[in-house]
Amino acid sequence: MPSGDPRRPRLPACHACYTKKIKCDSNRPKCAPCVRSDSECITLGLDGHQPVSRGYISELEQRVKALQGELQDALDDLPDPVTGKRKRRNSTRSAYSSPTFTEGAGLSFMRPLFTDPGWRAHNPTLLQNLSRSARLVEATITANALPSAETARGVFDNYLTGTNVLNPFLLRREIENVYQRVFLPGAASQPASHDLFRAFMILAIGSIHGFRRGTHEHHPYGYFLSAMHHFTAPILSRGLESIQNLLLIGRFGIYHHIGTSIWEITQLCMRLCVEQGLHQPPTTRTSLLHEQLQRRVFWECYVIDRYSSITLDRPLAIADRDIRVLLPVNANDDEIEAAEGSVPDLDIFQVSPRSRVETTDLSVFFLCIRLRQITSKIHSLFQYKKPLSPEAAGSLSSVTAPGRTYTNLYRLLQELDDWRGSVPFLEHPRCLYESQDFYDLRWMRERLLLVRKAMDLVPRRGHLPPRDLLSLCSQYATGTITVFCRLYESQRLTYTRSYFQTLFTAGLSVVFYLSVVADSDQTTVGQAVDALSQAERVLKRMGDELPDAVQYVTVYEALYRHTLEKLRQSGRWSGFQTHGNDNAPDLSHSYDAAGIIQPLAHAQLIPTSATRALGDWPLPTPNSLTGGGGTDLTTVDSQGNIPEEAFSFGALFWDDTMWSMEAGLGEYAYGNPPGISLWDGGSYPL
Repeated sequence: MPSGDPRRPRLPACHACYTKKIKCDSNRPKCAPCVRSDSECITLGLDGHQPVSRGYISELEQRVKALQGELQDALDDLPDPVTGKRKRRNSTRSAYSSPTFTEGAGLSFMRPLFTDPGWRAHNPTLLQNLSRSARLVEATITANALPSAETARGVFDNYLTGTNVLNPFLLRREIENVYQRVFLPGAASQPASHDLFRAFMILAIGSIHGFRRGTHEHHPYGYFLSAMHHFTAPILSRGLESIQNLLLIGRFGIYHHIGTSIWEITQLCMRLCVEQGLHQPPTTRTSLLHEQLQRRVFWECYVIDRYSSITLDRPLAIADRDIRVLLPVNANDDEIEAAEGSVPDLDIFQVSPRSRVETTDLSVFFLCIRLRQITSKIHSLFQYKKPLSPEAAGSLSSVTAPGRTYTNLYRLLQELDDWRGSVPFLEHPRCLYESQDFYDLRWMRERLLLVRKAMDLVPRRGHLPPRDLLSLCSQYATGTITVFCRLYESQRLTYTRSYFQTLFTAGLSVVFYLSVVADSDQTTVGQAVDALSQAERVLKRMGDELPDAVQYVTVYEALYRHTLEKLRQSGRWSGFQTHGNDNAPDLSHSYDAAGIIQPLAHAQLIPTSATRALGDWPLPTPNSLTGGGGTDLTTVDSQGNIPEEAFSFGALFWDDTMWSMEAGLGEYAYGNPPGISLWDGGSYPL
């Protein structure tokens, strides 16, 4: 099978080609070099050790394809829900297309952005380069030994004043007890394996910021590798502690590639919560502090699930109607412990008279829970549901859908505004998570996501969203870029693939607005261009730290440069930034796939068909490009109804956009091995 066959994903290099450092294709059942040498074509499995032959992979792929065909045939033979008659439906759905891709994911409105023939002619192979897998930095790291007690104390303190403020699924005393048992002189000569696992995981998470700023010597991933040596079966058979252990792994996976699916870890955590009954009031008497911890663990899983589910546009792990447990009590641990014996349960403690403080150890956590409860409403109200039949599509419910969409949009925007207004102002914030900028970023990011989802669902003219929503989208995207860049450049925020995606998608939203709205005033255009310049600068800096994101930085630069040239040609932009930023790009040069500046060659200016521009994709896109033409973004808003098949996500927008920001990051949602990128055909929360 040719390596460029769009029906199959690209495979990582086989062991023989990797060892010999030669180019390896994606052919099945053997790559070309192995065919020539008549040797077995073997690649490593998910665990990095178990060998798997490409022949076996090919057999599995053929079996999956056959089963998918049988399933589609069975679905096609189902009786029509209205007429009761069986009717064969022509389906163009690819065997590899995602069953979770919907119009409500908040990205499909940007389809025209990648069909502009002018941009594609200048960048005929740029999108194809997104399928190239970058070498993961983590692959070169070795396990760390335990640091000195003094060094560990500093890292544990960083964890307590940082991560534990936002994600308090561990009691402060639990963290202190682990430190004492592992590092203090009176500790046992050989700490328990579970203590070592937690100690290394806390070291891994707590050292991330210090290592990236140059104040900590050892790589955090080395601590993670050491923790995995102690991640044995008993670690997952400890009840509530098992969920905490999985949350530690998932938390570290936000910052580093860990080779497993964090989304599935989140689903497993919630399943364990339900099995242990944490979603409902306890049926047995327990201490107040332990009941408080149970609530904290459950609501931590809830927060992560809501963020990941709305980002991936997937079903929630548990419905809100099935949750009967109350929120944790907004009180410090020592206060709850002091009340033990004087009140029967947490609910009585909650309403009992006591001295109130302005902030507690859970104040930030409560704000996060409230935000994710709004996120849950966004997910349920803006989940796209395809009509069952043409008759249903023309029903009264369908006719009134735009009004309901706008009603829900403005109601949820008001809830987000109320949430932001409820954030207390602290004159001396102890950490990033108590600062106003942090909540501004979350507020802007959530509003942008909400508006993008609304833009996907409302009716369009010429496949363009309404002007008022375009303006809101640009406003919130510009705000997201401005706040994020301020936090990142002041080193209060570190890089993650989730933040990279946030900035990347916000930048594309602004680019799309400038491309399709021709009558914006100079002030709006200037602010948008300035935001795009800031985003480019920070994306480049993050690309230096995330080699697997370099291809996307290059795509952003190409779109940004092309948009500025269009603005300049139309007289809507003078070519100078309006906010004192002198980083405007040199429009006489282009960037190659690696981001290296190259002069524009004459051949690049020759228009190519969309088919040539797309090339052979390792994976099919949700909407295959059937025509050879494209749509000029300078005139798209004046055209009539554009055929839907003229729009394609190209290499950028699969349903796993949030999590697939690197080659091989698809396993974040699916558990795919490194080297298979779900962005080939086309985010984690703090």
